[in-house]
Amino acid sequence: MRTIGRFVSGGLVVSALALLLAAPGASWGAAKEVRFLLDFMPDGFHSPFYAALDKGYFAEEGLNVKISRGYGSGDTVMKLAAGQFDVGLAGIFALIPARANENAAVKGIMLYLTRDMLTIWVRDEGKINQPKDLEGKTISTTPGNGHFIMFPAFAKGTGIDPGKVKWVTVDGAAMGPMLITKQIDAAPFFASHGPRIEAQAAERGIKLKPFPYADHGLRIYSTSLIARDETIQKDPEMLGKFVRASMKGLRWARDNVDEAAKIVMKHNPEVTYEATKGAWEVSKKFMFVEEAEKDGQGIYEPSRLKSTIEQIHGALKLKRMPTADEVATNQFVPR
Repeated sequence: MRTIGRFVSGGLVVSALALLLAAPGASWGAAKEVRFLLDFMPDGFHSPFYAALDKGYFAEEGLNVKISRGYGSGDTVMKLAAGQFDVGLAGIFALIPARANENAAVKGIMLYLTRDMLTIWVRDEGKINQPKDLEGKTISTTPGNGHFIMFPAFAKGTGIDPGKVKWVTVDGAAMGPMLITKQIDAAPFFASHGPRIEAQAAERGIKLKPFPYADHGLRIYSTSLIARDETIQKDPEMLGKFVRASMKGLRWARDNVDEAAKIVMKHNPEVTYEATKGAWEVSKKFMFVEEAEKDGQGIYEPSRLKSTIEQIHGALKLKRMPTADEVATNQFVPR
């Protein structure tokens, strides 16, 4: 009987192991550490990634993801290129110049923001009524800020003389307060930041006005997940898992706005519920759009990607115009 007992017990162990191995995301050993750098300070725009972290989607893929705040898309691109992080979130408008001018070996691995949200915000007090009124004014920026990078294109579309605009570099957390307290004339924020900064301004009886770049001729792909060429070549499995979990978080956050905002707050106590929820509701309008439905969520459609590259090259006079294959890949996005 003891012999039979040992056989039955062993069979149960083997069966359990077989089931474990067959389970999705199952793997032996510790979870793989992944260093993920955002494009800016955490807010509702980043809800899908915090959802993927909190709901266990990264863990299901065998990944232990650490999310760090960013300091502007350009800064994120260069830190990725230097190998300081494994995956980043940055505007493709920052990646393309870095690839063309600095030979930064980084490319997009998933399109996150299908339509661009670059916006210049001013106080609505009758002094800056149109973009051209920014001439002679002071605008804040952060190192590598996408608004600064793409300002020549915005200036071209609005008739602004870029040489007549003064830029001051500050920390991202200071830009809103500096605009509200009249230390600067304008500040660059995504449209999704509107609910947060407009609420802060309203507390002081101030109303803000947005000047979206997209309203003045700029039609480009925007924020993307990015990775080094070396990582794409040497660790495609990790990137595939990261993108899969991120897409799952994206779909979940789309359908669970309230809970998504609370998850972001859980990991970032400094943010407020209304601003976080509002930022995500605005962001969704630029993500789940007709193009994404047609081409596939997260997919870079070749002709639109080529148009994005051409627009950025034309506006910034890059050293060279990189090819679409240099700039992005669709190999990791589930079809």
